[in-house]
Amino acid sequence: SEHKNVLMIIHIWEANNEACKAVDGCLQSIAKDYSHVKFARIQASAAGLSQKFKISGVPALLVYRSGELVSRFVRLSDTLGEDFYASDLESFLIENGVLSDAKLMPSIIRSSQRDSDQDSD
Repeated sequence: SEHKNVLMIIHIWEANNEACKAVDGCLQSIAKDYSHVKFARIQASAAGLSQKFKISGVPALLVYRSGELVSRFVRLSDTLGEDFYASDLESFLIENGVLSDAKLMPSIIRSSQRDSDQDSD
């Protein structure tokens, strides 16, 4: 039910997985700088995913725009390792075309996005 231009990033995670914990913390940090992006998470076991995926597919990210899946990243720990920082995940998402680099966005656009986010509350 989101507006068609809203980008939605869904973290598929599983308990007792250190890389999932790292992704979760990183996304919470990243979300502060990307208030125009919706972030959510779902536990793989709650979503009814296979045992194999719960063990070897997480952490995973699904990226939607206009209700359409536009990107998916499975087993992020293969790319980022088991321990990484928010800046590493943010760079990965920028390099893969999911996010725009907030540092390169003109300040007038950043402030107008923050203003429109506050207006919608």
